Amino acid sequence: MLRNEIETKDTWDLTPLFADTAAWEAAYQNAEKAIKAFPPTMEKMLDSAQDLYAACKSLVECSEQIDRVYTYSHLRFSEDTTNNEARQLMGRSQNLLTVFSETIAPFDTILLTLEQEQLDGFFKDLPALEQEYGIMLRNMFRYKPHTLTKAEEQLMAAFSKERATAEETYESLTSSDLKFGTIRDEDGQEAELTDTNYAMYMRSSDREVRKAAFTTLYRTYDQFRNTFASLYAGQIESEKVCAKVRHYGSALEASLFPDHMTPEIYNNIIDSISGHLDVLFRYYRLKRRVLGLDEMHMYDIYIPLNEGEKRRFTYPEAVDEVLDAVSIFGQEYVDILRKGYEKRWVDVYPNTGKVGGAFSGGCATSEPYILLNFQGLDDDVSTLAHESGHSMHSYFTRTNNPLQYADYRIFVAEVPSTVNELVLAYHRLEHSDDRNEKLGILGNLLDLYKSTIYRQIMFAEFERETHAMSEAGEVLTADLLCEKYYALNQKYFGGEVVLDDEIAREWMRVPHFYYNFYVYKYAIGLTAASHIVRRIRNHEEGALESYFRFLKLGSTKDPIESLKVAGVDMTKTDVFDSAVEMFDELITEFEKLYEEQ
Repeated sequence: MLRNEIETKDTWDLTPLFADTAAWEAAYQNAEKAIKAFPPTMEKMLDSAQDLYAACKSLVECSEQIDRVYTYSHLRFSEDTTNNEARQLMGRSQNLLTVFSETIAPFDTILLTLEQEQLDGFFKDLPALEQEYGIMLRNMFRYKPHTLTKAEEQLMAAFSKERATAEETYESLTSSDLKFGTIRDEDGQEAELTDTNYAMYMRSSDREVRKAAFTTLYRTYDQFRNTFASLYAGQIESEKVCAKVRHYGSALEASLFPDHMTPEIYNNIIDSISGHLDVLFRYYRLKRRVLGLDEMHMYDIYIPLNEGEKRRFTYPEAVDEVLDAVSIFGQEYVDILRKGYEKRWVDVYPNTGKVGGAFSGGCATSEPYILLNFQGLDDDVSTLAHESGHSMHSYFTRTNNPLQYADYRIFVAEVPSTVNELVLAYHRLEHSDDRNEKLGILGNLLDLYKSTIYRQIMFAEFERETHAMSEAGEVLTADLLCEKYYALNQKYFGGEVVLDDEIAREWMRVPHFYYNFYVYKYAIGLTAASHIVRRIRNHEEGALESYFRFLKLGSTKDPIESLKVAGVDMTKTDVFDSAVEMFDELITEFEKLYEEQ
């Protein structure tokens, strides 16, 4: 459908942000003025506690104005990218954001010329400075040992584009230049293989199609093995140099620092999960039996355990399903979410020009909007639950914190959304009488745990090992990287799956290895969510209350301490043990149901 063919009730209501484009224009003009009025001589903010307070207040308020302007244009653009007015608003907002970023760029550097004793003195002189901006300023001050001189910072900034060369080249090579040739599809027709449709073919019921896709894809990657090795080694070298220049102990330490993580916690996550590989091996044995295979190859592991009953949902039915599921959190949560749906937080259906996928958006002073492309599938209901988890997190954060703390770090962002996904799945299991539907739900959950926890932890271990080899002076050749990756597959598949030689090249097609120790965060989200859901479903004393306290924290605590409020301590092993136990229990439940006649 075209955008104007969608019923108003099924679109989000952006009027709480701006009544119309004229109101947005007025706000845009005010935001421009606010940027120009931002302290012209930022060094003055260090003259007194009052001056620093004024600068912090100006920074926060100016940021809020620009966030509202940008949020409105982004949402308008997302709902219909073919709308010329929306495209213009988006372009102007991006330009405004660039100007603002350039204007405030010196703020942190100037602030960090203060000594800790001077900052403490400012807090004593003006208690309001500490009460309102103390957390924000202390978080900035954490970077003081890693901040360079003004000239050095300018030099680092000048080379920022060059530091992204490996990642950009990798993206160009994999998205544009690699051509994989053709294979025969299920109908015997010749079809072009791409990195995008590869996942579809790996879920094919025809084993020959899966094998052809697998061998064809990695044959092409192997032709560029030395190029990929050079790119990845260059990425690691860049991260090493930057970490050393900024006085971090390693690239890993530098990457973890913003989230208050340490290499010790990172290693604990990897060691804890990889210490429970027996449960993963049990999953693969189950899958081999269900699929009726004498031996399972690497091109067999992505076939669904059970497709399940393909239910269809209307959007109102999906809303009811989600509201029923989240009733486990109590009436307050349900009432707020129901009211949000009624107030049109959600843009429901696909239309010409609408961006794909789904997201939860907004800013500190807006509704926590949700973009969907709802088509009535099981996955669409799960997506509504997921994005509603994000939006409820945003709602509680924004209504319980001042502007400067009304957001949360990406490190914890996936926890509430995944909590909602899990409670929806368990709710549906408990209320379904259809054996095949329940097998489908269980199969999806098992695949989720396998992919999000174990696979991502294997990736995280590969990053850890390759960085360690580089820091020890080893040259990361293609042969060495393939050897290391193959050895990790031997560890994580444990003889339950035949390790076809091609899998040694899989590291070449993982873009996340260019994101600098990012993949472990996926495992964090699901393990933390599993622990929270387990506690709530078991009616542990204080579990629900601690979860709500977590939702309301915003950025008043660092990510590790925030998770502790929810009863999730990443420095200990019980969180990971709990997630593995849930995985193990789900395998048992699937086996029991599968064996019923």
